[in-house]
Amino acid sequence: MSLEIRELKKADEKIWDEYVYRSADSTFFHQIGWKRVVEKTYGHKPIYLVAEEDGEIKGVLPLFLMKSRIFGKKLVSVPFAPYGGVCADNERIKKSILQEAEEIAKKYKVDYMEFRNLTKMNGTRYDVATHYTTFIIQLTQDLNETWQSLRRDKKKGVKKAKKVGLDIEWGEEIDTFYTVYSKVMKELGTPAHRYSFFENIRKEFPKSFKILEIKHDKKTICCKFLLSFKDTLISMWGVTLKGYKRFHPYDLANWESIIYGHKFGYRYLDLGRCLVNSGVYNYKEGWSRQPKQLYYYYFYLKNKYRVTPDTSQSNPRRKTFAKIWKRLPLRLVQFLSPILRKNFP
Repeated sequence: MSLEIRELKKADEKIWDEYVYRSADSTFFHQIGWKRVVEKTYGHKPIYLVAEEDGEIKGVLPLFLMKSRIFGKKLVSVPFAPYGGVCADNERIKKSILQEAEEIAKKYKVDYMEFRNLTKMNGTRYDVATHYTTFIIQLTQDLNETWQSLRRDKKKGVKKAKKVGLDIEWGEEIDTFYTVYSKVMKELGTPAHRYSFFENIRKEFPKSFKILEIKHDKKTICCKFLLSFKDTLISMWGVTLKGYKRFHPYDLANWESIIYGHKFGYRYLDLGRCLVNSGVYNYKEGWSRQPKQLYYYYFYLKNKYRVTPDTSQSNPRRKTFAKIWKRLPLRLVQFLSPILRKNFP
């Protein structure tokens, strides 16, 4: 048996997705569609590796080369997503793919290479960071059992939202979602994705995304942007307008997402990535008591002191940036957001 590690060809894109769909290690973000979304929106160079043995794909690794004068040069699997990494039939193939990735990192003289994993990598010498987690709700049980498993304050929040008379609307239109999303991102002091990012997701995954709007007096006050892959529904982006949090619209949005998942046969609802022990972490714990650890691995080439990169909101520099960002005029924020967000993977 002869194992070959090579870069993806255009003609291989269909069989890449076929492999991704049958792989136990794959996620939504391993799909070729995500390659197109990132490439079209931000222009980062994709370097997608294929492990082929006896004419069949046995493993894949999606990588993006990200270059910036301010933020340096890195390879990421994959940017703008909570998880990526290697999918392979066995450890031997996985090791071979990673060795090839290291050679590519040396070729492009990057500062470091990052793998965002849902699971641990065995036998690797890479440094690992465990500051991110997600929470996953199992949807296989009875809906009433799911309700009973929720923390008391979450059930109370859903009841309050219903008592206020908030309306629920499912759809695929991006405009309203983006209006609320971009406003909330400014309030949080975080550069927003450009509109075309979400539009490209819509084009690439027309049957795999859904937008949930929660309305008060016909005004959208809360939104969720959900993705789906195999048996999992993913709450990828969720925002609530600051002045309406007292109505608990996000509690209602979470509960409606659970109902939606049950109705359409999903087995899991992924509540999305968050920092361990943050306020968001504590909130999500009320919906699913069992956090799922994410493992981010780093292969360093230029980082002299091997300091794990920290671009999270807990970084003191990010906190200072957020304070400044909140005070900037809206037009300036709208102009700068796409430029900066491109480099925040």
